[in-house]
This record gives sequence, structure tokens and C-alpha cells, in this order.
Amino acid sequence: MMNQTFIVSEKNQGKRLDIFLAEHLNQTSRSQIKKMIQNSQILLNQNPASVHHFLKINDQVEILAEKKVKPKIAEVVLVKPKIIYDGPDFLVLEKPSGLLVHATEKKEKNTLVDWLVKKYPAIKKVGSDKYRAGIIHRLDKTVSGIMVVAKTDRAMEHLKDQFKKRLVKKEYIAMVYGKVLDYQGEINLPIGRSQNGMFVAHPKVGSSKLDEQDKTAKTRYRVIEYIKEYTLLSVEILTGRTHQIRAHLTAIGHPIMGDELYLPKRKILKIGQRKIKIIPLPRIFLHSEKIAFTDLEGKWQEFVSPLPKELKIILDEKRKTNS
Repeated sequence: MMNQTFIVSEKNQGKRLDIFLAEHLNQTSRSQIKKMIQNSQILLNQNPASVHHFLKINDQVEILAEKKVKPKIAEVVLVKPKIIYDGPDFLVLEKPSGLLVHATEKKEKNTLVDWLVKKYPAIKKVGSDKYRAGIIHRLDKTVSGIMVVAKTDRAMEHLKDQFKKRLVKKEYIAMVYGKVLDYQGEINLPIGRSQNGMFVAHPKVGSSKLDEQDKTAKTRYRVIEYIKEYTLLSVEILTGRTHQIRAHLTAIGHPIMGDELYLPKRKILKIGQRKIKIIPLPRIFLHSEKIAFTDLEGKWQEFVSPLPKELKIILDEKRKTNS
């Protein structure tokens, strides 16, 4: 048996996992399927599945050809990044969804920093914040994509200066709810904290809601493709605020698919006069696709990360229903 991946369609939502698999694996008995689940050969949204799980729309079901070692309950599995470029001064990597960049006050383990320090012990001394180990910028835990990490103090200062002066080019791919009417545009709304502590985009200067702690934030976007009730966007951030893309796209009425933090808890999203059903996804549909900057020799460097498999599967599924 080869590795296979399925995305649960609307007609299969609510179906029990073992029954779903029996319908899709014609030459495999229910008892064999149960054994595969118990052996962790069936993953649900990238985690070992349980026999009696009832499926939701857009759940990702993966069948592994070989047995996957089931982690202990107390064990946290490190989702490893992929190195794209490894030079003497900096490295460029792809961070997978589910990997935290660095520990917070909760002192999480198995972060990207932990992995970097283990693989490059000398990087622990890079930068003034020792716990960050060469980290100049970050991606949210659920967001995947490309990052640059400094391997020397000289590279750290060189890259930090470019980030500060907004010379680093960062582009993302996002799929949002609704049809974004303007083919391209710029969102220029300051970002600050709401009363519940979330980062939100506030109205422009002059509004009574504007807080003096808010920071300027600029985001450009361009429509790549309209897909049914969704829009695939190319997004460029001109500033680097926490949750900037997520907060800005939510502010203009087009939240990102799979964004559990910014999507409303109700199942229906109202955009203009249209009501769109919110569908659960295994992760946020936001991916850091490109980063470009000037290296220490003054050469312009560009690095690209293709859309990861789990997002490509979702995109292909939406395109099929759109045709």
C-alpha cells in the first residue's frame, strides 16, 4: 500500500473514520483498518487518529504505508524545519505549521530555537537575546513558510537593520473568505491590543478607538485567483507587526480560512450581503512564500518556499468544487 491522503468533503462530514476508510480502501477489511489506526498508520490532521472519530469537512486523513511510532502522551514531537540555504553568515529554512519559533513565558519545549541550538550550537550566542539564537523575525506557530536566521553577530545586525528600515521583502499566500473586490490594494490601519488582549487593526487617526499604543502597519495584497466563495491572495507586509496579515484581512472583512483566532465562533460569516459557511481546516491557510534581502557582500538574495502539501490539497479540492 502506498501513502494516500484524503480531504473530507461535505458529503462525508459526520461519518465515522473507520467507515470512511472502508469505503475508500476497497481491498482492506474493517479489522485491518482498526489495526492500522491502533498502529498509528492513520493520521488525522497530521496527528495519530482514534478509531471512533467522527469526521468534519476538510479534515485531512493520511494513510501511511509504514507503521508510525506512536508518541507517548507526555512526549511532545518536534516538527522539523527544512533547510533551504546554509551559509557561513545566515541560513534560510522552511518552518512547518505547528512549530513554535521560540518559547514564551510558558517555557515551551521543542521550539525552532531548540532545534537550531542542537544543530548549530554556536548560534546560541548570536544576538543580544540569547534565548532567540539568531532569530530576527518569526512566524506564528500555525503559519508555515520561509524564514532567515543569522549565524553570526555581524549578520544579525546587518539583517536587523534591513528589517528596521523595511528593506526586507516578505510575501505570503493566503486564502480568505469572500470575494475581494479590489484586484489589488493596500491596508493602512494601525494595530494594537483590544480589550481582550488580541491584536486588532484599528480605524485611522482621528477615531476615538485609536490608542496611543497602536503601531502603524501596512499590508499590500493582490488577487491571484477567485475560487467559489473564497479568494487566493498574494500578500506583502511592509511592516512587521504581530498578527499583521491576520488582523488586517479580518479588518477589511475577509478573514483567513482556518484562522481559529480571528474567525467568529459562529458557523456563518456575513460578508456584505452574502452569508458564507465557515468550514474547519486542519490549519490556517497562510504561508510565507518568499523572502528577499541584501547579504553581507551587498548582493540581493531571494528565496522561495512552495505551498506545503496540506494547503495544496485544500486548494485543489476547492478548485474542483469551483469547476
